Amino acid sequence: MLKLTKPIVFFDLEATGINIFEDRIVQIGAVKLFPDNTRTEHEWLVNPKIPIPKESSEIHGITDEMVVGQPTFGDIAQELIELINDSDLGGYNIRYFDIPMLQNEFARIGMPFDAEDKKIIDAMTIFKIKEPRTLSDAYQKYVGGEFKNAHNAMSDIKASIEVLEGQLKTYDDLPDSVDGLHTFCFPDDPDRYDMEGKLKYINGELSINFGKNRGRSLEELAKNERSYLLWILNGSFSEKIKEAVRQALE
Repeated sequence: MLKLTKPIVFFDLEATGINIFEDRIVQIGAVKLFPDNTRTEHEWLVNPKIPIPKESSEIHGITDEMVVGQPTFGDIAQELIELINDSDLGGYNIRYFDIPMLQNEFARIGMPFDAEDKKIIDAMTIFKIKEPRTLSDAYQKYVGGEFKNAHNAMSDIKASIEVLEGQLKTYDDLPDSVDGLHTFCFPDDPDRYDMEGKLKYINGELSINFGKNRGRSLEELAKNERSYLLWILNGSFSEKIKEAVRQALE
């Protein structure tokens, strides 16, 4: 069993697509686990205010008609913040999809959300380290039987919790605390600046960690190649990265 010293919220998002910067959330499923082994469940359909592509609807089953009259993300943002503020976070592939998608939705309404101070458990990361496959395969291996109703946010996140519980039973060397699992999923990198690892500290200077300018500091680029930093400001990058770039350009 997972040992908790504080609440943890496992959550899953369904969206208009997979672009964490341009697409919008259409469904949120969340299960909050408490140290006393109780849990609460929360689910929202969300009006993304943009059309839901047919190919996305075919995956998660949510159509434009279904979100008419539903709250926008801004309508539920405060309730969501209150749900997760005191909690660590868990889910399946949340570091690279759900968390940055959520951060970008909060940024659009002027309500920054920083997950850097939270422990994160990602059942997909554990699975990739132990048995690289999909959520359905993980469910079959660690829980048993066929995983039905995939790509429904609440079904997916309940399955993710079951997968994690199965992983804890399967691997004796797997930590059973949130701190231990966070370190297992995301080994500490004190130089990493943002969740995606696009920026990192090199010799004490905040620097680019991707592409042709990898290793160059923001300070150097601000002096010699401002156009590159302006490209970042106009591109599909998180608000945290853009704020660091703005400060470098000042």
